[in-house]
Amino acid sequence: MGEDNSHRYLLHDRDSIFVKHLDESIKALGLSILKSPPRSPKANAICERVIGTIRANAWTG
Repeated sequence: MGEDNSHRYLLHDRDSIFVKHLDESIKALGLSILKSPPRSPKANAICERVIGTIRANAWTG
């Protein structure tokens, strides 16, 4: 996140709830989509831990 607090990325796994037209809508907003690696169940858990840490630090920082 930069100085202007803008968001540049959306991170999601490869669940079927994230359909193609949703990804296209997100890209139209100017965000880049980062998907977790296929068949890597631990990757999502690691990403969620990092996001939780960032959120916790945002509240205290």
